[in-house]
Amino acid sequence: MNFSEVFKLTSQLCKFSPDGKYLASCAQYRLVVREVRSLQVLQLFTCLDQVQHLEWSADSLFILCAMYKRGLVQVWSLEQPEWHCRIDEGSAGLVASCWSPDGRHILNTTEFHLRITVWSLCTKSVSYIKYPKACQQGISFSRDGRYLALAERRDCKDYVSIFVCSDWQLLRHFDTDTQDLAGIEWAPNGCVLAVWDTCLEYKVLLYSLDGRQLAAYCAYEWSLGVKSVAWSPSSQFLAVGSYDGKVRILNHVTWKMLTEFAHPAAISDPRVVVYKEAEKSPRGALGRPACPSFRAAESKYEIAAVPVSLQTLKPAADRANPKIGVGLLAFSPDSYFLATRNDNVPNAVWVWDMQKLRLFVVLEQLGPVRSFQWDPQRPRLAICSGGSKVYLWSPAGCVSVQVPGEGDFQVLSLCWHVTGASLALLSKDHFCLCFLETEDEADGAIGQLGAHT
Repeated sequence: MNFSEVFKLTSQLCKFSPDGKYLASCAQYRLVVREVRSLQVLQLFTCLDQVQHLEWSADSLFILCAMYKRGLVQVWSLEQPEWHCRIDEGSAGLVASCWSPDGRHILNTTEFHLRITVWSLCTKSVSYIKYPKACQQGISFSRDGRYLALAERRDCKDYVSIFVCSDWQLLRHFDTDTQDLAGIEWAPNGCVLAVWDTCLEYKVLLYSLDGRQLAAYCAYEWSLGVKSVAWSPSSQFLAVGSYDGKVRILNHVTWKMLTEFAHPAAISDPRVVVYKEAEKSPRGALGRPACPSFRAAESKYEIAAVPVSLQTLKPAADRANPKIGVGLLAFSPDSYFLATRNDNVPNAVWVWDMQKLRLFVVLEQLGPVRSFQWDPQRPRLAICSGGSKVYLWSPAGCVSVQVPGEGDFQVLSLCWHVTGASLALLSKDHFCLCFLETEDEADGAIGQLGAHT
């Protein structure tokens, strides 16, 4: 692996363009656009205030910068740097802003979720959508960009409206059998819309494009319910992470539970490989432990012999949002694997084999897992835990890599390049790129390390 130099960053605002050619980052009120291969600065734009949200248009020609505190959105063009667009929501305020799939409309949500304003960059026309619901995930575009599903709240009841993105006309409007709708998400094939209820009411509903309820799923009652939801890229599975520490897998034929994955504190299945991160103890010239230094300690993975006990966290029962249940879910791009994190076993990442429907690998880190993300092209998982290392797992094995640098670069988040050839590693105030070898070389290196450990 090769690492770039470190660049300044604000609020972890760093994103690759959808076509993979460019990298946009924000440092205070400056927007910097770099060419990915050379990291040369192509454009430098100055915004009117510090940016809180950054987003590329789908065709990689425009960049949206939202300044929520000022109620402003500025749009910049890569083809015509002298062109600029400014949207001021005025006294209505601004709490969210995003692109439509065509990259020519911007959807702004006003304060108190009074309305969504749809601005057209081409015709300068404005459309309004009333009653958007303030919830965890209230807007979802279908993968083909044709439809927008919007969660609404009116007359103390939940509704979903489906709009046609080409002209923003209402296609369907229906009420949902929810107490307090928490989120919606289209299946990747655009045929089914998943709707889930508040964590106080365990309920997952599946709706067709015409508003028919296809199925309703409830695993249990009288306890905290759904915490996270994820579709498989094939649309064959819907994974539902729950506060009871289990993931339920629903199938796309009957929408009934296919299986459930528990996250026990002890691993006893001999078929499961458990990788434990361990600190390397550097040795001096005479074999004695070397003097401690300010540089972060190196680490490696060791294969633990089962049974293995994992570190658990006892949640505070008297506080809101307890650290229990499955808070992170992600399918690999080929739908063969599912990665999960159970929040009361915070240092572990669980990888499940979706073909055999069983636990495949557990990786236990030295620190709590902050984020993980799959390579968009192949089953390769990148993990960060807030330290100065990045971790990679593939079926060939896993590796722990120290991020070079004079200071202590703490990786808080990461994102893959669309080709899987590089990773952007983000800390609180800086970012750098990690360039990976080709697929065969990378898997070979990981496999060798897995064999050694």
